Amino acid sequence: MGKGGLWVKLCIARPSGLMTGSYGGYKTGEAMDIQLDAHDLILAAHHAGIIEGVKSLQLGKGEVKNNKISGHSDFAIHYVGMLGEVAVSKVLGARLRTNITVGGDGSLDMIYHGQSLQIKTSTHANTPVPRFIIFNSLEEFSTDWAVSCSIQSPCLVRIHGFVSRKKFAAHLMKHDFGYGARFCLDEKHMSPIGRLREAITGVKT
Repeated sequence: MGKGGLWVKLCIARPSGLMTGSYGGYKTGEAMDIQLDAHDLILAAHHAGIIEGVKSLQLGKGEVKNNKISGHSDFAIHYVGMLGEVAVSKVLGARLRTNITVGGDGSLDMIYHGQSLQIKTSTHANTPVPRFIIFNSLEEFSTDWAVSCSIQSPCLVRIHGFVSRKKFAAHLMKHDFGYGARFCLDEKHMSPIGRLREAITGVKT
């Protein structure tokens, strides 16, 4: 059985102890864990494959540059990103933004109540405290809001919280992880994903 098939098999059965709602999530402190099913994994893989194909063509034509610093394949990077986007879309009830633009999309991943979001998803289930949401530059945070996620298992995504561009700029710190200074925010400054609608609309849920 291939790796993709194994991941699907692992996610058919829901682990015990989860508080399941319409999106199959549960809270752990201020974070929220989202259980992904086989359909979610296939959806993420499908769109990751399309993104990889389009970006490969753009790279070949010199329309974009590949600035990745990860040792993972391009498909793996896109797949991880899509897992985070699928998880957030399940919680917010927002549509996935699947259109691919020439030259990049400015990190715009989702529109929610008229506001732009980008989803930052890490493959590190556990990191030294504190956990950061990281941008290569302040300009890279080009949306209204950013959401921090991490992959906890092949079918479990943890949503750590969200932050506005203004708050990120006010509380950021610079840190060099070995490949140049990056702009970082301690997750203690982020708010739980369940409060995003209230933050945007001013209406409590």
